[in-house]
Amino acid sequence: MKLEVIGTAQQVSADLVKGKTVVVIDVLRATSVMVSALNNGAKGIIPVLSPDDAFDIKKENGTDVILGGERHAEPIEGFDYGNSPLSYNKEVIAGKLLVMTTTNGTLAINNSLSAKELLIASFANDKAIVNEIKNHKDVALVCSGNNGLYTLEDALCAGRIIHLLQEQSVELELTDFALTIESLYEINATKLHETASKGYHYNVLKTKGYLKDLEYCFRSGICDNVPHWNGQVIENKS
Repeated sequence: MKLEVIGTAQQVSADLVKGKTVVVIDVLRATSVMVSALNNGAKGIIPVLSPDDAFDIKKENGTDVILGGERHAEPIEGFDYGNSPLSYNKEVIAGKLLVMTTTNGTLAINNSLSAKELLIASFANDKAIVNEIKNHKDVALVCSGNNGLYTLEDALCAGRIIHLLQEQSVELELTDFALTIESLYEINATKLHETASKGYHYNVLKTKGYLKDLEYCFRSGICDNVPHWNGQVIENKS
């Protein structure tokens, strides 16, 4: 398997990911929300770039649509929920269409739509993602980052995916940056949360009081679903 890591949403281009399996990661918190919401029975997720786009979709589809997301790590005025994975329990989300817009994660997804296949990952479904992609030939792990900057939490999740592939004896051809990400994970494998807690975006969320989110988002392998883009919505792969 050829495997590369892309450091931010802004670095993704249509030509860069065309023909590849892309795995988008935004640990804090967009892809953690998506994995959790679909695991709890959401019928689909539409990632959009602006709140206005989200409001338009809700106007067209009515009460079966829930609006979720954030700007500057805060809920968006007029939206149903923010960007906390803990908000999207079964009672809230089962059978509903979630329309999301976030600062980084939904941008990374929209920039990756030319991929051969587009999957969504977080620590929560890391093992399921690895089982899904282990036989693929050309993979790009897209770390969403934060406002165009690299983030520790996304890099550590990408490194864990690489590590889990190696544990399954997948032969990997890694780019230089992917090798760096692999090394970062190996050095910090026993203290992922501690290491991530030194990062800028982590501390923005900590300051805003999202301590339960921060605990949840670093729990590995608690979901077994594989969200993928089907051309219209993100849904669980059957």
